[in-house]
Amino acid sequence: MISAVTEVDDGGVLGVDDAELELGYDAPMSSATARIVIERPIEDVFAVLTNVENTGRWFPVDVEEHWTSAAPHGLGSTRRARTRMLGRVAENDAVVTEYDPPRRAAMRGTTPNAPFAATLEFAPAETGTQVSMTTVFDFRGAMRLLGPPFARWYGGACTKGLANLKRMMEAGEV
Repeated sequence: MISAVTEVDDGGVLGVDDAELELGYDAPMSSATARIVIERPIEDVFAVLTNVENTGRWFPVDVEEHWTSAAPHGLGSTRRARTRMLGRVAENDAVVTEYDPPRRAAMRGTTPNAPFAATLEFAPAETGTQVSMTTVFDFRGAMRLLGPPFARWYGGACTKGLANLKRMMEAGEV
């Protein structure tokens, strides 16, 4: 049985009709957190999730990611992502801002169309590794209105992605 948990923090505007929000309103950042236990050693799970070139194999959105900096990869490494959603293609860059194997890694978007900070946390669990994936979005201007619904959608995608990764890792596919 595969189970995962998603939490979404929409900056306190849950239940507020979007029509009530003004463009000038300084909405808090939106975030999404997905958690799962993968029955594999923490070092294996950390290695798979922190290698951006694996993302397209398990994440449910059509995404290709690759390193734009030379190996070894860790703090300060950079990556480029190309996503296809709703018939549109978008690219964004990010930099690794934290790298503490096998416990924690983080990256931050560095292009204007990628206002995010993502953190992966890993902890030993009774049957493997507890993974927590949190992404915070900092949309500006009119895009702030999209923050809460986008965070909800993205949280669901992360939950589905971690469930895919769990299945693949426990089957030895990754």
